[in-house]
Amino acid sequence: MKKAILVGYIKDKIAVAQREPFTENKKILIKQLNLSVQQFTAATFTEIGQICEANSSDIVFLLPSWQESLTEEKLTKAEKIVAKLRQDSPERKLIFIDPFAQASTNYFSLLPYVDYFLKRQCYQNLENYKNDYIGGSMLTDFMAKEWKYDFGEWFVGSKVSESDIDKIIPGWNLGTAKKFQKDLFHKPLFGFNKPSKKIDIFARLSLGNKQNDWYSQSRIKALKALEPLKFQYKVVANETSGNKLVSPRQYLQEIKSSRLVFSPFGWGETCWRDFEAVCYGCLLIKPSMAHLNTKPNIFIDYETYVPVSWDFSDLEEKCSYYLSHPDETEKIIENARQVYMAYFKNQEFVQTIQSII
Repeated sequence: MKKAILVGYIKDKIAVAQREPFTENKKILIKQLNLSVQQFTAATFTEIGQICEANSSDIVFLLPSWQESLTEEKLTKAEKIVAKLRQDSPERKLIFIDPFAQASTNYFSLLPYVDYFLKRQCYQNLENYKNDYIGGSMLTDFMAKEWKYDFGEWFVGSKVSESDIDKIIPGWNLGTAKKFQKDLFHKPLFGFNKPSKKIDIFARLSLGNKQNDWYSQSRIKALKALEPLKFQYKVVANETSGNKLVSPRQYLQEIKSSRLVFSPFGWGETCWRDFEAVCYGCLLIKPSMAHLNTKPNIFIDYETYVPVSWDFSDLEEKCSYYLSHPDETEKIIENARQVYMAYFKNQEFVQTIQSII
């Protein structure tokens, strides 16, 4: 039997979600792939290195905190530790699970030392990783050029060499989180035209802690684009100033009672709300995801979600159209649910692991 260890961070809910497929598929990995995976917790790269050295294995899955990349000193240490792991055990497979929310990352300097670099979502065209984007990503570059946003020293990105670019592959996104499967596999009681759907458009958005940063500015623009719809439809959304959030209970009640869910980009492109929309029988409306590759892929244009322009210029029009064309909307909602369920039915997480070990 092949032995693998999974070593890394667990102190935020996203890191926990990235680990969950290993736990949920533990028996299947043993039965189908003859692979056992032992999990370890490590807060720093120093701890990651120590655990890897103390525990022999055929495969190592590395899942660090994104915070371990925020200074040159930390990045240099990370590179030295991963390079040593490679040097000490050249036959040992090293698989890096990137913790960054966006398609970009600060960790590409580790590419020469790992066998695969897994992203929650990566660019469809890997050649895009060779471009110099303002702010580090296609999204931040768009905001800088189209909206004249000044990113200053804010940057999440790193260089990729031609020889390593094919190591970047989509791993699994937040949609694999355990919490979604129960709701997904129960036929939703919240059909588009059911009496329970009392809200037309759901747009409860966090604006972050600093309303002058790009994360907040992008979402404020999105909320302003929705404002004309409030005269004709019932829209639940945050105000464009302040960051007052509703309780988790109210959030859940409202999204389940909504026909359309608008889910703009956050720090990264995918977010919890995307998958909540599908689980609760809502039409997902979201800035175009056509530039990305991700799994589960519930982002097939006009088949599983409705894409809108990154500048939100067509957001009002598309919300109005799909609210007034329920048959088309129901078809997309059901397609999204079937595609999402197929990921689990086909054991696509296990297939991903099989392809890289």
